Amino acid sequence: MITYHVTVNGKELTVRPGAEGSVSIDGKERAHDVQRISLTEFSVMIGIRQVRVVVSAGEEGFDVIAGDFRGRVTVESERGRLLRRYARSTGGSGSRLEVHAPMPAMVVRLEVNVGDEVRAGQPLIVLEAMKMENELLASGAGRVKAVYATAGKAVEKGELLLLLE
Repeated sequence: MITYHVTVNGKELTVRPGAEGSVSIDGKERAHDVQRISLTEFSVMIGIRQVRVVVSAGEEGFDVIAGDFRGRVTVESERGRLLRRYARSTGGSGSRLEVHAPMPAMVVRLEVNVGDEVRAGQPLIVLEAMKMENELLASGAGRVKAVYATAGKAVEKGELLLLLE
């Protein structure tokens, strides 16, 4: 079952789509129906309550108007959260960023080499796990200091793949 972490004005909710017409929000099952009215406008039925929802992309997440509610909403999948968690900074000046394998996987290809300059969001390495390719992205700008992974080789969860500074 897919899990999403939805933050609404700073409060995090766990959302799991269920059987057709249902969704679980923090463990409470709710019936719902969503109809798209336009590119940014939706009609949402939650139980017996109908709400008009207007969504626009903001810098970090979405700006949402739903009935009397106005706020900022961000959505992160469980998989996205896991991938982000395994890119860790060691902090300090001359900060280093360690990129670790988020799961046991096969290295499909390296997108960078030692000495390359990278920007935030740039692909660094592609892993394959459970027949799905997972692209690990740089969480910040830097230069590739070391590459520990090799294409075609298996890696274990938590294994150090790349070092950026």
